[in-house]
Amino acid sequence: GRPPPPRPPLSIPRVPVPPSYFDENHLPSVRHQPNPMTPEAERQSRRRTCRFIEEAGQRSLRLPRVAVATATVFFHRFYAKHSFQEHDRFEVAMACLLLAGKTEESPKKLDFVIRECWKLRRRAQQQQQKMLNQAGGESPSMAGASPTAMPSPSSNDNIQIDQKSEEFVRLKERVLLLERVILNTIGFELHIEHPYKFLVDCVQNMNKKRSIEGKDGQPKTPQMIQELSQNAINFANDSMHTSLCLQFTPQEIAMACVYLSGKYSGIRPVGGKPWIELLDNISVEYLTSISIQILEYVQPKKGQDSEMAFKMIRKDLDEMGRMGEAAPDAKRQKTN
Repeated sequence: GRPPPPRPPLSIPRVPVPPSYFDENHLPSVRHQPNPMTPEAERQSRRRTCRFIEEAGQRSLRLPRVAVATATVFFHRFYAKHSFQEHDRFEVAMACLLLAGKTEESPKKLDFVIRECWKLRRRAQQQQQKMLNQAGGESPSMAGASPTAMPSPSSNDNIQIDQKSEEFVRLKERVLLLERVILNTIGFELHIEHPYKFLVDCVQNMNKKRSIEGKDGQPKTPQMIQELSQNAINFANDSMHTSLCLQFTPQEIAMACVYLSGKYSGIRPVGGKPWIELLDNISVEYLTSISIQILEYVQPKKGQDSEMAFKMIRKDLDEMGRMGEAAPDAKRQKTN
C-alpha cells in the first residue's frame, strides 16, 4: 500500500532565550584541543584586544566612534566561531578595523592600517618590556597569541615597520585573507546596530515626558539630562569590551546603560517608581544580567570611589528581581 502522508510540522512557540543560553564554556577557544583556554583567559584576550581596537581605531586611525564599535562587534562575532589559538588576535583586529572603516564609510588604506597598528603594538610592547626589566621579571606569555605573534622587542627597537620587509608583505596578505574570513564568518551581515541611538532616544523620551528627577526630588535640568546621556554612552562604550553583543540586542544593552547611568548619576524616576517601568522592552532578568556584566568590567577601572555606588546598584537590582517574583504582572519578560 501507499505510505501514509507526512504529518504537518508542529508549530513551536517562540520562547525568549534566557541569558544563560550564552555559555563561555562552549566558545571555540575554550573547547580547542590540544591546548584549551580557560573562560577567564578567553575573556581577558577579548578585553585586551578590544582595548587595542579602541585605541588604534580612535587615536591612530581616527575612525569615527561608530566604526570602532562596528570593528569590535566584528571581532566578537569572529571569535564566537573561531579560536584565539588558530588566528592571531592582533591580525584579526587589524582586519576588523579595515573592514569596519569601509562599512561605516570611513575607509582607510591597508598600508596605513598596518603601519599605525604595528606602531601602537610595538610601543605597548616596549613599555611592557621596560616595566618588566625594572621589576626584574620575565615576559608573560600572551594568552591567545598565535606562534606568528611578534617577539617582544628591546627598548632600542624601532617602532616603525619596514614596508619593504617580508613581514610587511606577509601581514598585508594575512590581513586581506582574514578580511574575507571575517566576512564569511559574520555571514556578510555588515549593517551593525549599536546601543548609542537607542539610549539617546530613551533619554530624550524621558526628558519630554518629565519622568525623571534629581536627587531628593530636584527638578531635572539640561545639565542633568546631558550627564545621564554621557554616562550612558560611557557605559555603552564599556559594554563593547564584553561579549554582551553576542548575548543581547543593542536595544536591551541601551536600556541597561541608561539604568546604570541613572543610578550612577543619582537621577531617579519621578514618584519613586522602579526604573524598570521607564525602560522599554526589557525584563528584570535581562536588565540584571547586562548590568552585572558591565559592572564587573567597569569596577576595577573605577576604583574605590565607585564601589559604594555599584553596591547600591546591585542592591536595587536584587530588589527589582524580588518585586518581579512577587508580582506576576510585572515586566518579567520582554514584550515583542
